[in-house]
Amino acid sequence: MRSNSRQAAFPIRRPSGYRIAIAILLTAALSSCSAEAERQALAAQPETQARVQALIDKTLKQLVPIKGGSFWLGDYGQLMASEGEGKVEEFPHPGPDLRPEDEHLPLTYHTDNKPPRWVTLDSFQMQAYKVTYDDFDVYVAANALPPHPPEGDEIYHLVWADARSSGTVPAGVKWQQAKDYCLWLGKVSGLPFDLPTEAQWEYAASNGQNNVRHPYPTPTGLLEKDRTHPSLKRQDELIGLRGALYPVGLFAPSPAGLYDLLGNGFDWVDDWYAPDAYARGDSHNPKGPATGTEKVLRGKPPGDGWSFAFPHLARHHKDPETRKYSAGDPAPYVRESFRCVVNQEKLAPAGK
Repeated sequence: MRSNSRQAAFPIRRPSGYRIAIAILLTAALSSCSAEAERQALAAQPETQARVQALIDKTLKQLVPIKGGSFWLGDYGQLMASEGEGKVEEFPHPGPDLRPEDEHLPLTYHTDNKPPRWVTLDSFQMQAYKVTYDDFDVYVAANALPPHPPEGDEIYHLVWADARSSGTVPAGVKWQQAKDYCLWLGKVSGLPFDLPTEAQWEYAASNGQNNVRHPYPTPTGLLEKDRTHPSLKRQDELIGLRGALYPVGLFAPSPAGLYDLLGNGFDWVDDWYAPDAYARGDSHNPKGPATGTEKVLRGKPPGDGWSFAFPHLARHHKDPETRKYSAGDPAPYVRESFRCVVNQEKLAPAGK
């Protein structure tokens, strides 16, 4: 009883700063709850569902069928027999019995795309265009997610706010966001959407064949300024000093009909990265290592130069989650875009 009376006589007094901090936390929590409730209400609206259906319809119309087949995954230069100085024997589709030879020059300087591996892929369909910010907005609204680019953090203020120069620019995202978008698109469409595997991306970019006469995935296999890619002047006009990428579909597609394979940001793919993945991967529908610390990206960002041919054979890899803004890496995630694939030949919904 004495203890209780003392508590009554001498109540604990919290510092005023403590009360202010509690008030701020409560206000922030209430604000967060309010924003979440608002997003949930928006997701349930008929207008949002109509946007989802419009996105599905647009995506299905823009899918490019990629007929399955076999090809050499990786740098196949050492398979090419020399005919003499400056010439290479034409192997539009070299077979699986060829073996790399040291006297034959590789096509790229990279080491992690060698030795090439003969692989076979089933037919699939790939989005002709990268997923844009407008597309990603529909996914965000339908799933009651926080806005993207993220509001209020350092990366947003320094990079993302300027990078989203229009809704038709490729959406810069982390790998998990790209993966979740594709899987969600599969759920709402009834089709097996996913991120492409590394092998699928390279096979599609190579138009299903290995051809040393086509060092770039363009209509002729060569580069033509302001037709297949922007000149430096045109690039400056498109992205200026602040932007990171430019709107999709402005330049000629690959022979398969895919846009922006090179020069307008990377594409996330499904695979974990390993430098020796080609040496020990599966031969049928390879999916890369089971685990890892970095995810693979394919393609080439703007401003990276065009001095090296066969850039669609190059492998890139980055941490999928924890990249931070720094002076040496001024654009984390804003140049990492993506496109999805449907892992079946025809568009009949699953189970039909």
